[in-house]
Amino acid sequence: MSTDSDEIRPRREYPRAPIVGVAGVVLCGDRVLLIRRGREPLIGAWSLPGGALELGETTAEGISREIFEETGVQVRPIAIITTLDRILRDADGAVQFHYVLVEWFCVADDCCDPICGDDAADARWVLCEEVFSATYKLDETTLGVIEGALKIAETMQR
Repeated sequence: MSTDSDEIRPRREYPRAPIVGVAGVVLCGDRVLLIRRGREPLIGAWSLPGGALELGETTAEGISREIFEETGVQVRPIAIITTLDRILRDADGAVQFHYVLVEWFCVADDCCDPICGDDAADARWVLCEEVFSATYKLDETTLGVIEGALKIAETMQR
């Protein structure tokens, strides 16, 4: 059996096939957990924590692991918000990155201060109202996912 790293972990840049990933809206009271990306794609941009699934891992297991690796925050996955495609092309139109993302709503077990790890350059709790301001420059798709999580949270509180 080969242990070639290409077989273990698919190539992320210019992949041969889409990569399945997870991202999570983590709520703690009136705050949302955001990370600043430390790697491509979108290095330096604020985003939701997440990453690629590992072989044999469910999306719920994957989101819990990824959030912990990036921020040190333990979470409970509650519900899938949506699934979406992130396809980024280079200047020539070739697919440079292609992720199919399962977006989860999660609740923090403990609202501890996040600690950057893995591929996050920064991690912080942000007031929900600030998330929707221009400060963090989140794209419309990400803001829509956060809105979906807030609706689920509101329904759970009724």
